Amino acid sequence: MSFLLFFISMLADKLNMTPEEAERWIVNLIRNARLDAKIDSKLGHVVMGNNAVSPYQQVIEKTKSLSFRSQMLAMNIEKKLNQNSRSEAPNWATQDSGFY
Repeated sequence: MSFLLFFISMLADKLNMTPEEAERWIVNLIRNARLDAKIDSKLGHVVMGNNAVSPYQQVIEKTKSLSFRSQMLAMNIEKKLNQNSRSEAPNWATQDSGFY
């Protein structure tokens, strides 16, 4: 496993941010991307681990997510169709019988 070390102040300069803004940005990035990283606020640097996920594992994870989302979409469509069919008036109620 290899590590990447960079300084928050250097990143803040490159991004035209204050060091505090850059640190918040990095924290959000680490959380949202689920990165293996640690921030040392006292020393002002970030250490990132390089846990390379194999392309095969990435495909498996994306496929699981896509499958779940497809199932949810199908269930929601089916539920919507069932609601629409129940709310429609029966065919006999909409016909004009000619009697008044």
